[in-house]
Amino acid sequence: MPVADTPYGRIADVIRYDADFPAMMRTRADIMLVPSHDWREYGAAHTEKASPRAVEGGYSLVRQDAEGVSAAYDDEGHVLASTDCFTTERQTMVAYVPVHGVTTVYDRIGDTFAWLCPAGVLALTVTALARPR
Repeated sequence: MPVADTPYGRIADVIRYDADFPAMMRTRADIMLVPSHDWREYGAAHTEKASPRAVEGGYSLVRQDAEGVSAAYDDEGHVLASTDCFTTERQTMVAYVPVHGVTTVYDRIGDTFAWLCPAGVLALTVTALARPR
């Protein structure tokens, strides 16, 4: 994923559902922009699902939704600002996001731990079946 060096830090962006794929979001950035256009019934849930990507990636994440819930998160997943176009007339969201990301364990090892879990269960199962009673 391309990352632009700016006076405000390293900025990257993906669109809409690309943010649902952790591998796509794994990049060294300070701020991640995620423009979207969700429908009313799913927009809020989809925006809430964006906060774990900010924590995993160690960056600030701004998810602006054309018709739905927009939110800005810091690298710890805290909501810095939020607005819902269906419940308020306010269509502008202002957020001051940190401009320096952090390196996370997920940056370094990725899905290694997730793959080790089923491997460990398989090893324990084989050990239990192979042990004499």
